[in-house]
Amino acid sequence: MAQKTTAKTASKTSTNTIHLHPKRIRSGVPGFDELVGGGVPEGNLLVVTGDPGSGKTNFCYRFLYGGANDYEEPGVYISLEESEPEIIKEAAYYGYDFSTLIQQRKLLIETVSLYDFDKLKNTIEEAVERIKAKRLVIDPGVVFRLFFERELEARKTILILGKMLKRINVTTIITNELSLDKISSLFGLEEFVADGVILLYHTKLENRFIRSIGVLKMRGTKISEKLHPIEIGANGLRVLSKQELFEEL
Repeated sequence: MAQKTTAKTASKTSTNTIHLHPKRIRSGVPGFDELVGGGVPEGNLLVVTGDPGSGKTNFCYRFLYGGANDYEEPGVYISLEESEPEIIKEAAYYGYDFSTLIQQRKLLIETVSLYDFDKLKNTIEEAVERIKAKRLVIDPGVVFRLFFERELEARKTILILGKMLKRINVTTIITNELSLDKISSLFGLEEFVADGVILLYHTKLENRFIRSIGVLKMRGTKISEKLHPIEIGANGLRVLSKQELFEEL
């Protein structure tokens, strides 16, 4: 009898261990995975928040490009502002060949007006299903704040969106705007729905600007509690994970 009890206990412990250590994906952003224990837990919903020029969209480009090009994980880019040709042109400037990925059915770009939320949801589900996407970007998420007049309605809609993203099992990034050192809340998305919040900063120090990144939270993994510099060049965005902000200033 004792052996049976031990076996059951071991089985339960094993199940719990699996639950506590979810499958991770490589973000595709050089240097970032070192800040989150080696990778992002699969299926997490992340909010990437930053001020203008901090690299939010570039981070998203790298996330999708790295996933599709390096890890065979197709992605969907939902733009609430720019058209597909504009996105392809901007991505190419940083070395991300979106055109080829689109031809290979590893990337899908859709421009959607948020003023029809049902259309937004349907477009996401159809696009993810069409190319069997594993990654999703919705940019810029700040548009959510412009659409809803009542906060209660906005919160309900955000919750519906979050549940839908979990159901279709994609690792998602939604961008948000940071202004005057304060986060413009996406009606509780960061606090209650998002699994992770990533902060990007574009700070003026004397005669130059410094970009940096910090992980405010990330469910399912340990995180770095320090700010680290970011570089954006001809090969796109990379995180200098071995350095701390200001250490060389």
